[in-house]
Amino acid sequence: MKLESNEERKKRVAQEKKDNAKIIAYFERIHKQKETEKAIKVTTDQFKELFWKEGKKYFANEKRLFNVDENNKLFLDVICRYFANDLSFEKVTNGELRKGLLIYGNCGTGKSSMFDIVQRVSLKYNLRHLYFTNISVHDVVNQFNKESTQNKLEGGESIIDKYSRGPVHFDDLGTEKMVQAWGIKENLFDRLLQTRYNGFKAKGTKTFVTTNLSIQELQRNYSKQVKDRLYQMFNFIELNGESRRF
Repeated sequence: MKLESNEERKKRVAQEKKDNAKIIAYFERIHKQKETEKAIKVTTDQFKELFWKEGKKYFANEKRLFNVDENNKLFLDVICRYFANDLSFEKVTNGELRKGLLIYGNCGTGKSSMFDIVQRVSLKYNLRHLYFTNISVHDVVNQFNKESTQNKLEGGESIIDKYSRGPVHFDDLGTEKMVQAWGIKENLFDRLLQTRYNGFKAKGTKTFVTTNLSIQELQRNYSKQVKDRLYQMFNFIELNGESRRF
C-alpha cells in the first residue's frame, strides 16, 4: 500500500466530508432518541458507510491506506451484512445470524483489523447491540497466569468467569500457550470455549474468533467436545490473499 501525498490527502478529506454529510446527520438524529428506546438499527448500506469512514481513519493512524479490492470486497460485504443483522447474510453465506463468527486465513489480510473497526463503529455511534470485548488469546493467558499467581485460592478462575460472559472477540485463537490450573497443565481455551458454548445455548451469547490456522489445524488444539461445538457456535468465513502490512 502506497502512502498518499498531501494533495491526495486534502482531496480525500474534502470528499469524505461531502460523502459523509448524510450519514452524520442521520446519526445526530438518532443520538437525540431516549436511552430507554430499543437499540439503534442500521441498514447494511448505512453500516458500510460507517465501516468505510472509520476504516480509513483506522488505517491512516497506521500510515496505511484502507483498500477494498478483489481479495476482500466479498468478505467485507458479508461482514457488513452480518453486523447490520441483515437476513441476506444467511442467503449469501448459508450461515446463521444467531451464531458468532470464526474468521480464518493468512497473516496480515485484515481479519483482526476488521473487528477493531467494527468495535470503533459500535462505540462511536452508540450501537450498543454491537458492543463486544476485543482481546488477544495471549493477553487472556497472561491475565490468567497473573491472577493465578496472586490469588492461589481461586487459581485464576475469575478470568474464566470474566471472559465467559457477554460477546467477546478472541484474536489469534489456536496459538495460545498452556496454563497451570491447580497444578495441572491445560489449554485454557478448551475450557473457555466449552463454557461459552453453554452461554450460547442458554442465552445466545456470541463469540467471535480470528485465527491464522486452517480449520483442521485449529481443531487439533482442542478436545472432541470443542471440535463439535465449533460448528454450532460459529459461521466460518475465510479471508485470504497477500499480507496488507507492507
